[in-house]
Amino acid sequence: MSGQQDHYSFSSEHTPVPGSRWAERYACWLMRRRRLVLALSICLCALAAVGLDRLGFSSDYRDFFRPDDPQLLAHQSLRHSYSDDYDALVAFVPGDGTVFSARALGAMAAFTEKAWSLPHARRVDSLTNHQHAEADADLLRVRPLYQAELAETASGIERIRTIAMGETSLVGRLVSHDGAVSGVNISFALPAPTEASMPEAVHGLRRLIEAHRAEYPDIKIKASGGILLDTAFEEQAQNDLETLTPLMYALILVVMFIALRSAVGVLAALLVMTLSIVASLGMAGWFGLRLTAMSVSAPTILTTIAVACSLHVIVYAVRRMAAGLGQQDAVRESVAINLPIVAMACGTDALGFFSMCLSDVPPIATFGVILGTGALAIFIFSVTFLPACLALLPLKGNGRLLRQGQALGRFAVVMVDRRRPIFGCAAALAVLGGIYAAQNQLEDNFVDYFSPAVEFRRDTDFISAHLTGVHAVHYSLAAPAGTSVASSSYLQDVDRLAAWLRSQPEVHHVSALSDIVKRIHRTLENDSPAAYRIPDDDVQSAQMLLLFEMSLPPGLSLNDQIRIDRSASRLTVVLADMSSAELVAFDRRAHEWMRANLPDTMATHGTGPSMMFARIGQSNIPGTLKGYVLQILLISLVIAVAMQSVRLGIASLLPNVLPSLLAFGVWGATVGQVGMSVAIVSVLAYGIIVDDTIHSIYKYHAARTRQGLPPRAAIEYAYGSSGVALVLTTVVLVLGFGALTLSHFDLNANLGIMSLLTIGIAGVIDLVVLPPLLYVMDRRATRELDKPLPSTMTQGTLTP
Repeated sequence: MSGQQDHYSFSSEHTPVPGSRWAERYACWLMRRRRLVLALSICLCALAAVGLDRLGFSSDYRDFFRPDDPQLLAHQSLRHSYSDDYDALVAFVPGDGTVFSARALGAMAAFTEKAWSLPHARRVDSLTNHQHAEADADLLRVRPLYQAELAETASGIERIRTIAMGETSLVGRLVSHDGAVSGVNISFALPAPTEASMPEAVHGLRRLIEAHRAEYPDIKIKASGGILLDTAFEEQAQNDLETLTPLMYALILVVMFIALRSAVGVLAALLVMTLSIVASLGMAGWFGLRLTAMSVSAPTILTTIAVACSLHVIVYAVRRMAAGLGQQDAVRESVAINLPIVAMACGTDALGFFSMCLSDVPPIATFGVILGTGALAIFIFSVTFLPACLALLPLKGNGRLLRQGQALGRFAVVMVDRRRPIFGCAAALAVLGGIYAAQNQLEDNFVDYFSPAVEFRRDTDFISAHLTGVHAVHYSLAAPAGTSVASSSYLQDVDRLAAWLRSQPEVHHVSALSDIVKRIHRTLENDSPAAYRIPDDDVQSAQMLLLFEMSLPPGLSLNDQIRIDRSASRLTVVLADMSSAELVAFDRRAHEWMRANLPDTMATHGTGPSMMFARIGQSNIPGTLKGYVLQILLISLVIAVAMQSVRLGIASLLPNVLPSLLAFGVWGATVGQVGMSVAIVSVLAYGIIVDDTIHSIYKYHAARTRQGLPPRAAIEYAYGSSGVALVLTTVVLVLGFGALTLSHFDLNANLGIMSLLTIGIAGVIDLVVLPPLLYVMDRRATRELDKPLPSTMTQGTLTP
């Protein structure tokens, strides 16, 4: 028998493959109680929506780490030991190319003075208020480097420049090596950084910057720092909500109306996605969760999933109406046919999303909970509110969708006939994708989380290139037992470490307690270059340190460098822009040097936001891999059990694993750096792309087992009935995640790009590779193709 003997044309004369009995009973009950179901669905959403008042938002970068994360604990310990401040670094860039002019110095001095009055400002450090020590007979005189009267003469300015460019504590930190850029560092003591205190501080800082820009238009002012990092997280999250969500709604409305030509169908889908989003966010509030800049994209993702799920129900109903069925019967039949499939699809979505909870990054786990809850909400409203709404509103049929389904069914059969070259191409692409996917490197740089369109990113890049590095790594160096930070041996060890660090090519600046003692010693020895060292006598070192501390003005103490019990001091290394792997390697190298050259108490690892984010990929990957493997096994098991076929469970693997492999291959060939958002795409996307596979496999299995169709005919039926919805859902999902690519928060943008790639590739594989795969996986395929078909089959037609 030829391949054409089991080919069918689709019309309205034959009963479709029936749904499950329980699904048919539910569909009949739903049609009788549609008004009650509609009201109960709305009440259920309203109950969940009460939790919206409990839903909070966090912009604190520390929320990216678990409470017991070793990096976070080390960072918090350091902040509690020295200062629990949020910093802002404001850079001044004079138009004449030098900060050593009367106008530039005056501008910085005025800014420094006013910065002390900012809300919650605790300390202000700048070139102009740098405490310069001078010896006066037997006295140590400490005063600001900048004096207004001194800056009035060329000789006075030259003196300021000479002193500043000779200070290791200034160069590479508050003044650039070429003297073209200078900085003002402001430390804020925030009582509750997630409440009103941070917005107050940032708003005050921005007003001061704008006022100085207006007063000194020839001086460019840039700003970066931890407090602005947290603010950027919050602002980009708000921007995504205000721009991407409306854009997503508009795109979906246009695409659905063009595809369905049914205002009722579009309205019903719009209501389902609105109810689902409100319910999922409300439940997140009930769970006590907080949105972050990452999880704020959940509504956009849920929107696409809700529409994709709704489309299967709507498309089936309007096609059956186009085939001549009445509205109530078409909706009832759509529910009966699609209920088991939607249950499996949304269930696998939820499994995939909840597996994200295995991640060690709390925002990813929260993201998974919101999406998983949303997937369950989508299922509930898709099988209750949606059909009830379709049955009550004036829905119309669409014959064009019927013809398109027939074409897709025939296309699937053509793919079966071309299976050998298709499998060959798929295998070659899989190998190529695997090669390029292996070239991806883990990379999480918190500055790169924002696109260059964001002012924070632009300013930070400028400061990193022209003033100081943005990667500050802090080391808390404990003094040996029985000594203090004022002992000569301890200070000499600190000085040796600082010297080694300064010899490393990636180091911009080192701030160490030993530098202060060396500077005071030199000053008291008539500025003799030979005296720029640590004194050999412990008493002398302690006296020098005490003398300097007593000479400092209020607000400029050494508490940010010395622990209050004087048992440890903080050494800070500012590094050039580098990858996460390079940052971790630098810290490992520094730790090994400490272990080999310093007392055991001083050997420690560095901490700080840069180091924390550099290691976040390493902590995220194990949980992500566990989640990915777990969901693959669970979803395949669900499919195998639901369809009572191990082969179909195995068949579901290839069309859903291959897209992720190819997408990561494309990413490896074009970008090569994988951050935490890109790493979770395989987990997030698997549960989504498996939906269309489930629809196709389920209808193929139903046609084989309930109607006894041979493989080619079953494939043609499966794609004739679900192909249109498959194409439409792929388009909607691609557009939905495509909207995320417009985000200026690159975690979301990269998530959108990778998801778009994965889902687009999955759509092609479901149309091209899955039909021949189903054909060859069916053990009975060859035998049945050689049998004559029943006359009732060859003479009749089948309605999808």
